[in-house]
Order: sequence, then C-alpha cells, then structure tokens
Amino acid sequence: HAKDTVEHLTEAAGVAAADGNWDRVADCYQRREVILSQARLSPEALTRVMTLDCRIEEQIKIAQAGLRSLLDEAATTRQRIQGLRRWNGALSSDSGTIERHV
Repeated sequence: HAKDTVEHLTEAAGVAAADGNWDRVADCYQRREVILSQARLSPEALTRVMTLDCRIEEQIKIAQAGLRSLLDEAATTRQRIQGLRRWNGALSSDSGTIERHV
C-alpha cells in the first residue's frame, strides 16, 4: 500500500476504532508494526502518533466498559431465567422452557 505510513495507519486505526471496527484496528496496528521495525520516526511524528494512540486507547476503554456492562446485564438476566425455571420446575416437569400455569 503506497499510503502506508505510521501516521496514516494510526489515523486509519483511529477511524476504525470510532466505528467499532476492531479487526481493522488490529490490522492497522500490525501493518504499522512492520513499518516501525524498519524505520525511525521524527520526534514530531512520534508525538503525533502517540497522541493518536492515546485517543484510540480511550475509545478501547469505552468499548470495554460497554461490553462489561452488557455482560453484567446478560448474567443478571440469565440468573433471573434460572430462578424462574427453578420456580416453574416445582410446578411442572423440567423441559427447559417456561410454561404458564393458571
């Protein structure tokens, strides 16, 4: 890729992170690592890249917090369903489904 520079790939990773496209973020960082292993950045470019990295890190932390919240909510829902099944099991056979008893 002709436009593959450390800065360009970091910017692309930032856009992908904002979109939640984590596979693309990983791809950009992998390609960037190859370039960094072969070249040095100027102090100015290094500062820009590090600033972008900090922004991407914040986006990752926000996404992780959102996922933790969703996982906690799913665990709570699962516990409620298991409680309903146990309660319903006293009234019917354990078929794995919740039946309505009137």
